[in-house]
Amino acid sequence: MNRIEALQDCLGAEHAALFGYGALGGVLAGVPRGEPDLERARSSYAAHSALRDALTELISTKGAQPTAAAPAYHLPFALADGNSCRRLARLLERRAASVFGLAVAATVEQDRVLVATALMECVLREVAWGGVAEPFPAIPEL
Repeated sequence: MNRIEALQDCLGAEHAALFGYGALGGVLAGVPRGEPDLERARSSYAAHSALRDALTELISTKGAQPTAAAPAYHLPFALADGNSCRRLARLLERRAASVFGLAVAATVEQDRVLVATALMECVLREVAWGGVAEPFPAIPEL
């Protein structure tokens, strides 16, 4: 995998995360303002949106066409309540962390700083959603 492919994979992960957060946000929208899950979902969505924008700009500056978001993504299970929303958020963060973890090996300099920081932030968000951090998110055999 080359640097551009790694960045494109990261962008694809961000598109998927944003779709997932949009879906769970729709379920959480009915809870009172100020609820921790709703606020966490909003801040997670904002973080992924900012990262998507940064990756889009970075890929463009390297002369490549950024990967477009799919029209829709398949949710792995139905969202019915706060528990299923938290479960999806953990899954979204874990999947994004895995993609960013793999991208660390394919990037250098400031690109690597961006993907390594994104990896760390995904892991921290997963933990905030009730997940357990793995020592090497992109390398399950370690």
